[in-house]
Amino acid sequence: MADLLGRAGCLIDGEWFVPAGPVIEVIDPFTETVMGDVVDAGAEVVDDAVRSAAAAHPAWRSTDVAERAELLDRAADLLTRDGAAIAALVSREMGMPISLAQVTQAQLPADVLRATARTARAFPWSQDIDGATLVRRGSGVVGAITPWNMPVHQIVAKVSAALAAGSTVVLKASEMTPYDANALARIFLEAGLPAGVFNVVTGTGTHTGAALAAHPDLAHVSFTGSVTAGRAVAGLAAAALTRCTLELGGKSPAVVLPDADLPTALAGSVSSGLVNSGQACNATTRLLIPESLAADATGILAEAVTHHPLGDPADPSTRQGPLVSARQRDRVLDYIADAVAAGGHLLTGTGKPSDAVPTGFFVDPTIVTGLPEDARAVREEIFGPVIAVQTYTDVDDAVRIANDCAYGLSAEVWSGDVGHARAVAGRLDVGQVKINGVRTRNRPTVPFGGVKDSGYGRELGHLGIEEFTDVTAVMS
Repeated sequence: MADLLGRAGCLIDGEWFVPAGPVIEVIDPFTETVMGDVVDAGAEVVDDAVRSAAAAHPAWRSTDVAERAELLDRAADLLTRDGAAIAALVSREMGMPISLAQVTQAQLPADVLRATARTARAFPWSQDIDGATLVRRGSGVVGAITPWNMPVHQIVAKVSAALAAGSTVVLKASEMTPYDANALARIFLEAGLPAGVFNVVTGTGTHTGAALAAHPDLAHVSFTGSVTAGRAVAGLAAAALTRCTLELGGKSPAVVLPDADLPTALAGSVSSGLVNSGQACNATTRLLIPESLAADATGILAEAVTHHPLGDPADPSTRQGPLVSARQRDRVLDYIADAVAAGGHLLTGTGKPSDAVPTGFFVDPTIVTGLPEDARAVREEIFGPVIAVQTYTDVDDAVRIANDCAYGLSAEVWSGDVGHARAVAGRLDVGQVKINGVRTRNRPTVPFGGVKDSGYGRELGHLGIEEFTDVTAVMS
């Protein structure tokens, strides 16, 4: 994949090129050096890409679903072949530890491609209901706008479902991680995807992404990112009555019930909260523990953090890499300073740039206790290795605290009784609840998405394909 570095390209109608426009440097967050650049392509390139996808749509929608599924399977095989190189590329682009990148940015995307192919084969493309036949077909051109934090997985989750549905795609990946998008596009072309079915444009969200979201010839916009950007995308799409799928982050609680095995639950919750240096929308960055166990939890939490050493992302022993940029590091440190000012106590962490590694945008794993419920670090998504500990009096209080949040993406519940955990899970206002350490990546057909400020619509599985279809009811 070394040949991908340099200036990332655009792909339109099966042809690679580098457009004119402002150039943005791509920074390696571990070495703090420039690894290449990308062009902010803008509206004219977006228009060309959408036109290409629109022209390719009728033939792709008419392609038998078995052929579409087979193409996804071939792409999965090629991704598995290139998985080590792609994981290393992502690790260098955004600082993800290589051990995590291999699992989440190579193995998981391949699993999603295969799972989407299986789902497509069993999908109810034609369904009889009350004397009518419901016919589902690909809705048209999908504008996919993806983030930097889980770049390959987020691209595959959107693109695989759209292609399975019979829709065509224009992808605008993050300008901070453009090379993996180019690598995936090469894989789809090698797998036999016809020209124009999958197109790639490069640039920033405010320039290229906005032009894509506002394009009148889109059938659907699928966006993953911040609430602020999501509101902007939805507003631009609304002007053309374009449907949206929005996954806008979270402030996910890990609810440790009184009957849980405390060391196991706390260690698992800390791992979930610090995954990818906290740069995960479903990271459990709020840890809810019984007030009666707070004293017992202190030592366990401090010890758990020691199992997350900082280091070179390319080193398999590294559990926590740098944050994606100096700007993101400084943003996280600002939240920590604000938490201390609000009365919080740093159980771990220093509130300063980490000196554990000579270079890189590192922040030490930070656990904060004693914060009021209205503190920013409790209520806002930090997107860094910061976990806020909250205590509760009883289960009703735990549910109240967990739901007292503008977000509603994900949660975890830990209990010695799975039935009890399920009962509590059913009371949480989120799109997905994981019990006793189940991982999202182990369930590639389970739908993912949120409620409240975490957005709307779902990715993965049956619901993920359905997002990109239109339904015609034929009555006779």
